[in-house]
Amino acid sequence: MGRAVKVGLVGTGGVAHNHLAGYSTVVGNRAVVWAACDPRSDVLEAFCNKYAIPHRFADAQSMVGSGEVDVAVVLTRPEIREAVILPALEHGVPILVEKPFGQSFSEAAKYVEAADQAGVPLAVSQNFRWFPEYQWMAGHLADGRLGDLRFIEHHVFQDRRQPPGAWRAEQKRLEMAIFSVHLIDRMQWLAVVVPVSVAAITRRDEASELPGEQFTTLIVQFEGGLVGQMTSSWMARGLATNAARVDAERGSVTVERSGPMAGNATGRLQVHEESVEIEAFVDNEVVRDGPRSYGYSLLSFLDAIEKGKEAPHSGRDNLRTMAIMDAAYVSASRGGAMVQVDEVTGGVRLTQGSRASS
Repeated sequence: MGRAVKVGLVGTGGVAHNHLAGYSTVVGNRAVVWAACDPRSDVLEAFCNKYAIPHRFADAQSMVGSGEVDVAVVLTRPEIREAVILPALEHGVPILVEKPFGQSFSEAAKYVEAADQAGVPLAVSQNFRWFPEYQWMAGHLADGRLGDLRFIEHHVFQDRRQPPGAWRAEQKRLEMAIFSVHLIDRMQWLAVVVPVSVAAITRRDEASELPGEQFTTLIVQFEGGLVGQMTSSWMARGLATNAARVDAERGSVTVERSGPMAGNATGRLQVHEESVEIEAFVDNEVVRDGPRSYGYSLLSFLDAIEKGKEAPHSGRDNLRTMAIMDAAYVSASRGGAMVQVDEVTGGVRLTQGSRASS
């Protein structure tokens, strides 16, 4: 085995700690966090001192141009990603970027095109795919036992209030862009086929004074007749729920977990008229499945780079997620009217996906 891949983190806020926990548990000696950058010098120093990160930079351009990093993991707010992604591509540094990796489909498509032209790998850390119950579900869908998919449903109800002063509290694109983009991604990943149209409704909690939505419900029509439905609420003041269901021509499969990022999970599968199969997934008490999922996201990216293949969570793959989300926002602005995905893609061709994890 060659030397460890040198990873540079762009941003050292709260999510960076989860990334580090997942890397140390899942990635092991395949990679080392070798550098980090953050314009907040006090936050940067505290973070790097805690994790013994040797190289520290005030900005991303300095870091990706230093020659010290082999891969950049971008953890910034969406509106400043362009100032990070394009310089990294110019320097030939592969990029794993937090979701959503652009503020719009057109911006995301621009990054994919730039990565293609530079010949540099670009992936999106849609880490929710790597929760064990969803890998289990994806495996059963891929083996053909259940037949062709007909319906996918995913819902999460939680009490998630945004404190005033935080950057998220200022976003006009809130719940869907920050959280249920994960659920949309899971849905399109499991579907594999290309989305055709979207109808969506969003709602704000008027008492919160937040400009963005805190509730989203949408329906997606995919090629071949497959239908997807997703509902995500931050306004559920009780009975939190986090579950998904897939119905196929010969059976059904469901998964649920007590919380979106932590808690034990259960999977159930039934082929028509056969007995129900149940699988239990016990959350790791030392490093939870949430942080571990970030580790698997990086590991899958490193595997793809090593093999010279496109990552399963590549920027191109994630264009389907961005297209659904953009179409959903357009639909919500029109009172829930059905929107054709072609309207937001502007002629950019979407490709089918894969349920592969690496």
